Formats: sequence, C-alpha cells, structure tokens
Amino acid sequence: MKRRVIMLTIILSLAFAGRGSGTDGSGQAEGVRKTDGNITEEKAAGEDAEEYKWNVITEKRLMAKAEGKNQNTEEMGTVEKSAEGSGEETGLLEYAVNSFEEEKAMYATSAVNVRKGPSTSFERIGGLARGQEAAVVGQADTGWYQIRYGEDIAYVSDKYLQEEKPAAPAAGPEVQAQQPAAEVKNVSGVILVGDSRFVQMQSYAGENSCTWIAESGKGYQWLNDNAIARIDGCVGKGSKILINLGVNDPGNINHYLELINAKAAEWIGKGAKVYYASVNPVWDNPYVTEEQVQYFNSQMQSGLIGDIQWIDSHSYLNSIGYKLVDGLHFNAETYQNLYAYYMGCL
Repeated sequence: MKRRVIMLTIILSLAFAGRGSGTDGSGQAEGVRKTDGNITEEKAAGEDAEEYKWNVITEKRLMAKAEGKNQNTEEMGTVEKSAEGSGEETGLLEYAVNSFEEEKAMYATSAVNVRKGPSTSFERIGGLARGQEAAVVGQADTGWYQIRYGEDIAYVSDKYLQEEKPAAPAAGPEVQAQQPAAEVKNVSGVILVGDSRFVQMQSYAGENSCTWIAESGKGYQWLNDNAIARIDGCVGKGSKILINLGVNDPGNINHYLELINAKAAEWIGKGAKVYYASVNPVWDNPYVTEEQVQYFNSQMQSGLIGDIQWIDSHSYLNSIGYKLVDGLHFNAETYQNLYAYYMGCL
C-alpha cells in the first residue's frame, strides 16, 4: 500500500507538471482515476474493496494538496453499500471536516452511539454514556463532531454533545421510602441467571421452585463458558428463562447481544420464553457508574430480538424506592421487592 501511495504521488506530480512518459497529450497521467478534474468511481482491476476505498481517498488528498486547498479542511470519503446486504459499492459518500486549532472537552447529554463517520449510515464502533467526556477535535460539514475515541478518530452527533457536563441524576444509596413487598406469585419452570445480585436475592426470596444459575462477580465470559450449558440442560417446554447480567462488564454489550439472541432463538424453539432484566441502579463504587448502567440498558433493550421480553426493573426500583448497602448490592427489602416484581412479569 505504501508503494502505491508513493507511486501515486509521483504520477500526480508529473501530471500537474505536464511532463513524464506517463502522460498523454492532455497532460493526464495514466492509471489515475481522473476525468475532467474529478475522480471517478471505477475500481481498478485487481483491487479489493478496502484497497479501492483507500486508494480513492489517497488520490483525493494528493490532488487536493497539489491544488493548494485549505489544510484545515480534511477531505474524506467512504464507499457506501447499495441494497442492504449486497456488499456492492455504489459510490462515494463525501464530507469535509474542519479541524479545530485546539481540542475541547464536551459531554454527552445522554447515551449516544460513536460511529466511523459523521452520519448514522456509518458503522457503530462504540458509545458514550450520559455525562461522559469526549475530546472533540473537529466538526464535519454534516454537523457531527469529530472526537478522539481511544486510539481512533470517530464521530458523534452534534445533537448529543454539549460544553457543560449534565447534572448527575438525583439519586443516592436510598431513594424515597420503600413500599412493602408485593405478594409473590408462585411461577413454575423459572430459570434465573445472574451474578452476585441474584445470589443475594436467592437468600432473601424464601421458599421457591426456581432454578438459580448465579455466581458472584460473573459476566459474559461465565455466561458463554458455563451458564449456557447449564441452561441447556434444564430448558424445555414451559420454561421461563430470566437473565440479569452486565453490571460486572457493561462494555460487553455486543457480545451479550450476539450470544443471547442466538441462544434465545434455540430456547424459544424448545417451547421456552426468554426474558432479560435491566441492570439495576448503582451508586458510588469503584467498578461501574450509573451512566454506564443506563447506557448498557438502552443498548441491550434496542438490540435484543423481538421474541425476548425486556423487563425494566431499573425503572421499577426508581419508582418504588430501594436501598444500596455498598453501591452495588441491595438490602433485604429491596431484593424481596425485586423478586416479587420479576415473578409478576413472568
């Protein structure tokens, strides 16, 4: 690839100078995608899609540089896909980015996606939680902000970034007076899958017929390596599988979605019903923030297949009140309320 860029630089230099053996009578270099001053969409023989995309972008930048364009504006482009799933290129989606002289801190007003380019047509590569700081380095002509995202450059909609950090949610270790626990329904065939919060809830749930598959400190890897096989071993017609994981690894959203969507289809095919309960509120602790929890919940709810029923226990607790004893785990009354709520949803 480096060799090709060097060759393109030489060819373009010769083309603009009007000399060299690679020019025709018009001074245009052979092998350069140029027609009346514009790069065409024709793909050179032997190029794969990624190489084609890179070469077109490189040629555009070299031509812009040779023509003396403003260096504060970065010319960019990407190959769009045609019909969904076809994988065929239909053209270049072009945009320009005005680079700021100094990067500035801005904050997400709510959970928002981070993408490879400045519109929703580009691939999602991550997200920002409400209140999370972003290092903004420029702004595209679509309005979207260009940010530093880890080691990469990415884009966030300008509708969801502001210069002032949004106020933290008005919540604490105890939120309003807790209502008495509701009467618990006796539901058969229930399989409860979770982490330490389910381990503790089991100890306060009283006598029940549920199958509990729960271990402290666990997340996606445990679900994939251990819990799935245990669920497979007891699922059948009439089973009700309720999963509540993510507080220990909220960054594994995509892994959770891929695994649970696939397995849920299998379990539903066996006559089971599948539920996913939102990660419940947290407070000051060294492991996870409430903003991360809310972002995880929003992405999971929107990403689960339609046959999986979402249980918004996070909102339920905010509505009736709850008490956290260490920033992550609840008191006995909160667990009893949660258990009764879950049984009422199944």
